[in-house]
Amino acid sequence: MLGRKSFLLFLSRILVALLSYVGLLFMLRTYGDSGYGTLSYAMAFVSTFNAFSDMGFSSAHVKRISEGKDLNDCVCTYAVIKASLTLLMVVITLVSTYLWTVLLGHGLDDITTEMILIIVLYYVLIDLSSIATNTFTAKMEMVKLPIATLADPLIRVPLVILSCFLGLSLIGLFWMYVISAVGVVLVATYLLLRGPIMWRHPTLFRSYYKFALPLMLISIISVLGSTMDRLILGFYYTPDEVAFYYAPQAMLTSFAVIGTAVATLTFPSFSKLHSEGNIAMIRKVTQEAERYILMLSLPISILLLTFPYEMSSILLNEMVEAADIIGIMTITYLLLMINSVDSTQITAVDRPDVTARISLVSFFVTLISLFILIPTSDQSFLGIGLGLSYVGAALALLIGRIVTFIITRYVVWKLTGTIPDKRLAFQLLAALAVFLVIYPMSFVLPITRIYIILLYGLVSVSVFIGVLYLMKEFTRKDLDYFLQLMDIKEMWAYIKTELRSK
Repeated sequence: MLGRKSFLLFLSRILVALLSYVGLLFMLRTYGDSGYGTLSYAMAFVSTFNAFSDMGFSSAHVKRISEGKDLNDCVCTYAVIKASLTLLMVVITLVSTYLWTVLLGHGLDDITTEMILIIVLYYVLIDLSSIATNTFTAKMEMVKLPIATLADPLIRVPLVILSCFLGLSLIGLFWMYVISAVGVVLVATYLLLRGPIMWRHPTLFRSYYKFALPLMLISIISVLGSTMDRLILGFYYTPDEVAFYYAPQAMLTSFAVIGTAVATLTFPSFSKLHSEGNIAMIRKVTQEAERYILMLSLPISILLLTFPYEMSSILLNEMVEAADIIGIMTITYLLLMINSVDSTQITAVDRPDVTARISLVSFFVTLISLFILIPTSDQSFLGIGLGLSYVGAALALLIGRIVTFIITRYVVWKLTGTIPDKRLAFQLLAALAVFLVIYPMSFVLPITRIYIILLYGLVSVSVFIGVLYLMKEFTRKDLDYFLQLMDIKEMWAYIKTELRSK
């Protein structure tokens, strides 16, 4: 059942990413590199302050529900906490913006105060909807969760396309994001209230606070880590460079969901296993998850690494500048995916303090790398800037990810005895075989259209699985597992069962 739930969540997030990618293409064609860069920079600016709306309490919510605490008490406690933190986020954002722009007299480049206010409203709505979505995650309701999250792109992308056709300004585009967030709130709230949720006096504040306390710093650093690259890049360079950096990153989001979909489900699963003292099963599930994550991601990785210029030209509206970092980002996301399940282990076994330390080390390594690699020596306050612009930003994230990968592997070995499965080496050999096939193939059939990319993808997957089969690494058992996951009748039966449950 865990596999089917993971697969369903994976499919939903792939769909979300693909819809978002369609919106990305329309925005690039209509608003250009500069317009898209401004949008990305503005979203990163407000998202940084949005770190105060979580503070680790979402993890506490998932943890307490997965441990079997009273559902009504958990939801009511989390709702009060989330509403309070969201209000705190709004106050901090508005006060900080006022101090920076009015009292200190600084500008925000191409970002206007109106943009900030609209984006703040967007994040308020998304934050409130997370009361429901995090509850679905904790209960492992992987039908309700995708429905709630799909509401955003299903509403937003058509509205973005409409705004492009109508030639609306960036302000009009931002309002489309707000409308989609309203849809998410309505859908998520409806699905939540269909269940056995009854309001009661919340009593778990101390329990939530105790778990969230060591995660507060992690939560803030996690958000800063996802936005500081765009903020620093936008500070030293123009919105065009931000677009060259963030457009391929947004495109590769669909690639990263392979790991995050599995990690989303393994956290409550690991938490339950830990409460039962079943460490051996945690190790087994981790190794199996890593194996399948790599099996799904490696063929795509090789294709992206081999043909970065073709990918950026065809998939990113001829933004050939992005080709310089597609390969770097592919490796970064690959490490992120492989490490995702191991990272959830640490928090699930009640060691959020260790997670905090890892996050701190990764954050400062990445931050220092950003300030060294992005600005020129004349711009950098360190005096040693290399002036690599958006390429430097991508390299800095890769350096931080490598450090995190190494430390996390050591920690899970110490905590649960988990080590990488030796069989993963066979997949690396299969990946090499894919490269040896598709690279010469490009001289005969150049990649000039998107349907040729799909053909190359089919060849890559076929060669990869074929080589694994010859090495007896992909067996009938694996084939039956994937076929069972994709069984339409079984999937539909599961969907109906969850939607009917109260």
